[in-house]
Amino acid sequence: MTFNKTLLAIAVLAQTLVVMPAAAQDELGYEASIAFGYVGTSGNTDTDTYNTEVLFTLNTERWVHNVKFQALGSQENSQAKAERYFLQDKSDFNLDEDQYLYVKGSYTDDRFSGFDYQATVSGGYGRHRIMNDRFELQGFGGLGYRENDIIGAGTEGEGIITLGEDFKWAISDNAELVQSFNTEIGETRTVSIFELGLETNIIGDITTKIAFQARNNSDVPVGRKKTDTLTSVSLVYSF
Repeated sequence: MTFNKTLLAIAVLAQTLVVMPAAAQDELGYEASIAFGYVGTSGNTDTDTYNTEVLFTLNTERWVHNVKFQALGSQENSQAKAERYFLQDKSDFNLDEDQYLYVKGSYTDDRFSGFDYQATVSGGYGRHRIMNDRFELQGFGGLGYRENDIIGAGTEGEGIITLGEDFKWAISDNAELVQSFNTEIGETRTVSIFELGLETNIIGDITTKIAFQARNNSDVPVGRKKTDTLTSVSLVYSF
Protein backbone atom coordinates (compact mmCIF):
# COMPACT_ATOMS: atom_id res chain seq x y z
CA MET A 1 0.00 0.00 0.00
CA THR A 2 1.39 3.44 -0.96
CA PHE A 3 0.82 6.52 1.19
CA ASN A 4 1.18 10.15 0.22
CA LYS A 5 4.44 11.56 1.62
CA THR A 6 2.81 14.61 3.12
CA LEU A 7 0.11 12.57 4.81
CA LEU A 8 2.72 10.24 6.28
CA ALA A 9 4.61 13.13 7.86
CA ILE A 10 1.41 14.59 9.30
CA ALA A 11 0.38 11.18 10.64
CA VAL A 12 3.45 11.05 12.87
CA LEU A 13 2.15 14.03 14.83
CA ALA A 14 -1.54 13.20 14.43
CA GLN A 15 -1.36 10.43 17.05
CA THR A 16 -0.61 13.10 19.65
CA LEU A 17 -3.67 15.12 18.66
CA VAL A 18 -5.88 12.01 18.81
CA VAL A 19 -5.15 11.40 22.49
CA MET A 20 -5.26 15.09 23.48
CA PRO A 21 -9.02 15.24 24.08
CA ALA A 22 -8.75 12.39 26.58
CA ALA A 23 -6.03 14.27 28.46
CA ALA A 24 -7.56 17.73 28.21
CA GLN A 25 -8.75 17.71 31.80
CA ASP A 26 -5.31 16.83 33.16
CA GLU A 27 -2.82 19.43 34.30
CA LEU A 28 -0.31 19.96 31.49
CA GLY A 29 3.44 20.40 31.82
CA TYR A 30 5.99 20.63 29.06
CA GLU A 31 9.70 20.85 28.28
CA ALA A 32 11.15 22.04 25.00
CA SER A 33 14.53 22.76 23.48
CA ILE A 34 16.01 23.94 20.19
CA ALA A 35 19.57 23.08 19.16
CA PHE A 36 21.49 24.54 16.23
CA GLY A 37 25.01 23.93 14.93
CA TYR A 38 26.73 25.49 11.92
CA VAL A 39 30.10 25.26 10.16
CA GLY A 40 31.02 27.49 7.21
CA THR A 41 34.22 27.92 5.22
CA SER A 42 35.20 30.19 2.35
CA GLY A 43 38.22 30.65 0.11
CA ASN A 44 39.48 27.70 -1.91
CA THR A 45 36.42 25.73 -0.81
CA ASP A 46 33.05 27.18 0.11
CA THR A 47 31.11 24.91 2.44
CA ASP A 48 28.03 25.31 4.61
CA THR A 49 26.92 22.65 7.06
CA TYR A 50 24.12 22.89 9.60
CA ASN A 51 22.25 20.61 11.93
CA THR A 52 19.24 21.36 14.09
CA GLU A 53 17.15 19.46 16.59
CA VAL A 54 13.83 20.36 18.19
CA LEU A 55 12.63 18.37 21.21
CA PHE A 56 9.22 18.77 22.83
CA THR A 57 7.81 16.79 25.76
CA LEU A 58 4.24 17.19 26.99
CA ASN A 59 3.26 15.58 30.31
CA THR A 60 -0.23 14.93 31.63
CA GLU A 61 -1.42 12.76 34.49
CA ARG A 62 -1.40 9.59 32.34
CA TRP A 63 0.27 10.57 29.05
CA VAL A 64 3.80 11.56 28.06
CA HIS A 65 4.26 12.80 24.48
CA ASN A 66 7.81 13.08 23.09
CA VAL A 67 8.21 14.83 19.74
CA LYS A 68 11.58 15.04 17.97
CA PHE A 69 12.54 16.86 14.76
CA GLN A 70 16.04 16.72 13.31
CA ALA A 71 17.45 18.30 10.15
CA LEU A 72 20.87 18.08 8.52
CA GLY A 73 22.12 19.97 5.48
CA SER A 74 25.49 20.40 3.79
CA GLN A 75 26.69 21.91 0.55
CA GLU A 76 30.08 22.42 -1.05
CA ASN A 77 30.64 25.03 -3.76
CA SER A 78 26.85 25.42 -4.06
CA GLN A 79 26.38 21.66 -4.58
CA ALA A 80 24.27 19.80 -2.01
CA LYS A 81 26.17 17.01 -0.25
CA ALA A 82 23.68 16.04 2.45
CA GLU A 83 20.04 16.76 3.25
CA ARG A 84 18.06 14.77 5.81
CA TYR A 85 14.87 15.39 7.80
CA PHE A 86 13.61 13.18 10.62
CA LEU A 87 10.32 13.51 12.50
CA GLN A 88 9.21 11.26 15.36
CA ASP A 89 6.49 11.15 17.99
CA LYS A 90 6.38 8.62 20.84
CA SER A 91 3.34 8.80 23.13
CA ASP A 92 3.32 6.80 26.38
CA PHE A 93 0.23 5.92 28.40
CA ASN A 94 1.27 5.27 32.00
CA LEU A 95 -0.16 2.12 33.57
CA ASP A 96 1.63 2.86 36.87
CA GLU A 97 4.88 4.51 37.98
CA ASP A 98 7.02 1.93 36.18
CA GLN A 99 5.03 0.56 33.24
CA TYR A 100 3.46 2.10 30.16
CA LEU A 101 1.95 1.34 26.77
CA TYR A 102 3.16 3.38 23.81
CA VAL A 103 2.46 4.27 20.21
CA LYS A 104 5.26 5.65 18.02
CA GLY A 105 5.49 7.03 14.51
CA SER A 106 8.51 8.24 12.54
CA TYR A 107 9.20 9.69 9.10
CA THR A 108 12.66 9.99 7.49
CA ASP A 109 13.39 11.95 4.32
CA ASP A 110 17.08 11.50 3.41
CA ARG A 111 17.82 12.85 -0.06
CA PHE A 112 21.13 10.95 -0.37
CA SER A 113 20.17 7.56 1.10
CA GLY A 114 18.61 6.03 -2.01
CA PHE A 115 15.17 6.14 -0.36
CA ASP A 116 12.53 8.74 -1.16
CA TYR A 117 11.28 8.21 2.40
CA GLN A 118 10.98 5.64 5.18
CA ALA A 119 7.99 5.76 7.53
CA THR A 120 7.04 3.57 10.48
CA VAL A 121 4.16 3.18 12.93
CA SER A 122 4.44 0.89 15.97
CA GLY A 123 3.05 0.23 19.43
CA GLY A 124 3.93 -1.86 22.45
CA TYR A 125 5.00 -2.03 26.08
CA GLY A 126 7.65 -0.09 27.99
CA ARG A 127 9.10 -0.10 31.49
CA HIS A 128 11.17 2.32 33.57
CA ARG A 129 14.04 0.30 35.01
CA ILE A 130 15.68 3.18 36.91
CA MET A 131 14.16 6.53 37.83
CA ASN A 132 15.75 8.77 40.45
CA ASP A 133 17.34 12.21 40.76
CA ARG A 134 20.51 11.22 38.86
CA PHE A 135 19.65 8.29 36.60
CA GLU A 136 16.80 7.37 34.27
CA LEU A 137 16.69 4.17 32.25
CA GLN A 138 13.76 2.78 30.29
CA GLY A 139 13.31 0.04 27.74
CA PHE A 140 10.46 -0.72 25.34
CA GLY A 141 9.44 -3.16 22.63
CA GLY A 142 6.54 -3.79 20.29
CA LEU A 143 5.28 -4.50 16.79
CA GLY A 144 4.64 -2.22 13.86
CA TYR A 145 4.77 -1.56 10.14
CA ARG A 146 7.37 0.19 7.98
CA GLU A 147 7.03 1.54 4.46
CA ASN A 148 10.15 2.07 2.33
CA ASP A 149 9.96 4.12 -0.85
CA ILE A 150 13.08 3.25 -2.86
CA ILE A 151 14.05 5.75 -5.56
CA GLY A 152 13.53 4.15 -8.95
CA ALA A 153 12.26 0.87 -7.49
CA GLY A 154 8.86 1.64 -6.02
CA THR A 155 7.40 1.22 -2.56
CA GLU A 156 7.55 -1.79 -0.27
CA GLY A 157 6.06 -2.43 3.16
CA GLU A 158 6.87 -4.91 5.91
CA GLY A 159 5.97 -5.79 9.47
CA ILE A 160 8.62 -4.95 12.05
CA ILE A 161 9.67 -5.72 15.62
CA THR A 162 10.72 -2.58 17.48
CA LEU A 163 13.12 -2.44 20.43
CA GLY A 164 14.61 0.56 22.19
CA GLU A 165 16.08 2.09 25.31
CA ASP A 166 16.67 5.60 26.67
CA PHE A 167 19.20 6.57 29.34
CA LYS A 168 19.87 9.87 31.15
CA TRP A 169 22.58 10.67 33.68
CA ALA A 170 22.58 13.96 35.58
CA ILE A 171 26.34 14.20 36.05
CA SER A 172 26.05 17.47 37.97
CA ASP A 173 23.74 20.48 38.26
CA ASN A 174 25.25 21.80 35.01
CA ALA A 175 25.88 18.68 32.92
CA GLU A 176 23.78 15.80 31.61
CA LEU A 177 24.57 12.75 29.49
CA VAL A 178 21.80 11.31 27.28
CA GLN A 179 21.92 8.10 25.25
CA SER A 180 19.37 6.17 23.22
CA PHE A 181 19.17 3.17 20.91
CA ASN A 182 16.26 2.18 18.67
CA THR A 183 16.05 -0.68 16.19
CA GLU A 184 13.29 -1.77 13.81
CA ILE A 185 13.72 -5.36 12.69
CA GLY A 186 11.97 -6.43 9.49
CA GLU A 187 12.21 -9.41 7.17
CA THR A 188 13.84 -7.32 4.44
CA ARG A 189 15.90 -4.82 6.44
CA THR A 190 16.76 -3.67 9.94
CA VAL A 191 17.08 0.04 10.69
CA SER A 192 18.93 1.09 13.86
CA ILE A 193 19.76 4.49 15.36
CA PHE A 194 22.25 5.09 18.20
CA GLU A 195 22.56 8.55 19.77
CA LEU A 196 24.85 9.93 22.48
CA GLY A 197 24.96 13.51 23.74
CA LEU A 198 26.59 15.56 26.50
CA GLU A 199 24.97 18.87 27.46
CA THR A 200 26.76 21.47 29.60
CA ASN A 201 25.11 24.64 30.85
CA ILE A 202 26.69 27.95 29.80
CA ILE A 203 24.33 30.51 31.25
CA GLY A 204 20.64 30.55 32.07
CA ASP A 205 18.70 28.39 29.61
CA ILE A 206 21.57 28.07 27.12
CA THR A 207 23.76 24.97 26.95
CA THR A 208 26.28 23.42 24.60
CA LYS A 209 25.69 19.91 23.27
CA ILE A 210 28.34 17.56 21.93
CA ALA A 211 26.56 14.73 20.13
CA PHE A 212 27.24 11.59 18.12
CA GLN A 213 24.68 9.74 16.00
CA ALA A 214 25.00 6.53 13.98
CA ARG A 215 22.24 5.32 11.64
CA ASN A 216 22.47 1.84 10.11
CA ASN A 217 20.28 0.35 7.39
CA SER A 218 21.02 -3.33 6.81
CA ASP A 219 19.82 -3.33 3.19
CA VAL A 220 20.37 -0.25 1.00
CA PRO A 221 20.15 0.50 -2.73
CA VAL A 222 23.24 -0.23 -4.83
CA GLY A 223 25.99 2.35 -4.38
CA ARG A 224 24.83 3.51 -0.94
CA LYS A 225 26.58 2.93 2.38
CA LYS A 226 24.76 1.13 5.17
CA THR A 227 25.94 3.38 8.03
CA ASP A 228 25.81 7.18 8.35
CA THR A 229 27.39 8.98 11.30
CA LEU A 230 27.09 12.56 12.54
CA THR A 231 29.30 14.26 15.13
CA SER A 232 28.17 17.76 16.09
CA VAL A 233 28.61 20.65 18.51
CA SER A 234 25.51 22.78 18.99
CA LEU A 235 24.03 25.54 21.08
CA VAL A 236 20.79 24.57 22.83
CA TYR A 237 18.07 26.86 24.13
CA SER A 238 15.62 25.26 26.57
CA PHE A 239 12.27 26.68 27.62
